[in-house]
Amino acid sequence: MERIFYRDNEQCFIDVAKPNEVTQTDLIILIHGGYWRVDKTLITVADILTYFTKKGYVVCNIEYRRGENNPWPTPSLDVNSAIEKIKQEFPTENYVLIGHSVGGQLALLNAKELDRVIALAPVTDLIYTRDHHLGDDAVQEYFGEEASDTELVRASPCHHLPLKAASCLIIHGADDVRVDVGTSIRYFQENLADKNNIELLILPRMAHQEIINPIHDHFSYCLQWIKENMDK
Repeated sequence: MERIFYRDNEQCFIDVAKPNEVTQTDLIILIHGGYWRVDKTLITVADILTYFTKKGYVVCNIEYRRGENNPWPTPSLDVNSAIEKIKQEFPTENYVLIGHSVGGQLALLNAKELDRVIALAPVTDLIYTRDHHLGDDAVQEYFGEEASDTELVRASPCHHLPLKAASCLIIHGADDVRVDVGTSIRYFQENLADKNNIELLILPRMAHQEIINPIHDHFSYCLQWIKENMDK
């Protein structure tokens, strides 16, 4: 594993995994979730990194600043800087950005930087997330009890539609109690009014954390989707 830094800060780094033999032209970029909490790190998506590496992909796993000492929009700015660093270090025309939960939020907000995005149970509507006390009141904890709707709108992918990426796949579990599947449905529907560049896959009996377990069939579908959307 190689580690590169994209800012002069020990929290701002990218872990790069390379297979013994690189057989794929796509480069995978991962963004972990954790509802902006510092105890959830890039290790949470380590199994996804291993999965794609074994399939012959180079994988870049982004760590970013968050928590009470790093208010919004620090996480999004960090991810944007990390993507730019990856482009400099590993130039290719074939990037795939994959984010889970808040990582999905960050992926969708930075989707203009890349052609293909996969969002796993993404947080798309922070006002809804706050009002329904999701993630153990994660929005209130990170943004503050007095955060204005205007601030939450700026951080909500659902208020930045249509999505600028050429192709996007959203996968969400019907049994997710951490991020409401209805927010992904509404995000898909609202985007469809302007652009038909998002595919939505809803999985029955799939919980929030289980969706990042590569043993499930939707990861095989992700591989297929990546290849089918390479030239879009």
